[in-house]
Amino acid sequence: MDFTFLDRICQDHIEQKYFPSVVISVFNGEKTLYRKAYGCNEMNGVIKPVNEDTVYDVASLSKIATSTQILLLIDEGQLSLESRIADVLPEIQARPNLYNRLKNVTIYQLLTHSSGILDWYPFYVQAGKDFYDVFESFIGDTKVEEGTVYSDMNFMLLGKVVEAVKGKPLPECLRDLKEYLGASRLEYLPADLSNMAPSSYGNAIEENMVAERNLVFENWRSKEEPVLGTVNDGNCHYFFQDVAGHAGVFANVDAYERIGRLYLTRDSELFRRSMTEQEDGRGLGWQISEGMFPQGCGHTGFTGTSIWVCPGHDIGLVAFTNRLYFKEPTGANTGDFRRAMAKAIMEAVDCM
Repeated sequence: MDFTFLDRICQDHIEQKYFPSVVISVFNGEKTLYRKAYGCNEMNGVIKPVNEDTVYDVASLSKIATSTQILLLIDEGQLSLESRIADVLPEIQARPNLYNRLKNVTIYQLLTHSSGILDWYPFYVQAGKDFYDVFESFIGDTKVEEGTVYSDMNFMLLGKVVEAVKGKPLPECLRDLKEYLGASRLEYLPADLSNMAPSSYGNAIEENMVAERNLVFENWRSKEEPVLGTVNDGNCHYFFQDVAGHAGVFANVDAYERIGRLYLTRDSELFRRSMTEQEDGRGLGWQISEGMFPQGCGHTGFTGTSIWVCPGHDIGLVAFTNRLYFKEPTGANTGDFRRAMAKAIMEAVDCM
């Protein structure tokens, strides 16, 4: 099938300043169907076009890398969806208030964002302290959330679970997944920045979020310098030193196509179940919403990245943009771009 009709959608959104660059990859369970790069990025007066191998800060798509590792551990019999995280993480048991709040939280609840944990907290306002100590310091003062509440903290904990079960640091765990997939660029703490898209200028949005909560943090990055090779996400960068379960992964589109293909082809009831709604709008790691994706499931990243897989049509799309790489925010919602791409692909597939 000819997918060149996607070129106009990508170029139009660059011209409308939704983002300066984008790399896309359309795939099915067997192969890449269409892959192309559009746009360029200016850094220090140098304009550099992106290409099909350009690496992006994938932001919350890191959660899909983490949930994939969790599902593989469950398939291998090293965990279960019913496993209580307090049984896996002794650091929780050692803190009475934290244990009281999290003692019945399961892997399933973390994957589906139904753990009752609040949506966000800037751990870096207590920089230098232990993660579990900071967690305990505020969790007792927050109400138990009802239903599904999207929270980075669910995946911070899942990252800790991956480390505990595998007995090694998260970058090494991710390297195992990279090798399993045969991916070329899927990593924390990238050393090679030569073909990387800058993600943003500073953390203006998070600065406002911290101020709105009457909290104080003074070590913000400059809003004048491009963020390149370090993580945009504040908690991951300022508190976790760029390595966490909820953010921190750098990758090219090929790596996430390989993750998507794993879900389309793996002979596993657990992986098939993961792509179906378990709680309101949530699969096991995936988001399921017609407003986000026309069919199937997907996930997005704050920096402008996304993945979509549709088992019913054996089709998927990875689209990496750097929507935050504007000194002056444009206000453009990349959801418009994502929906336009998915709609066009679905219409083409339906006509086959």
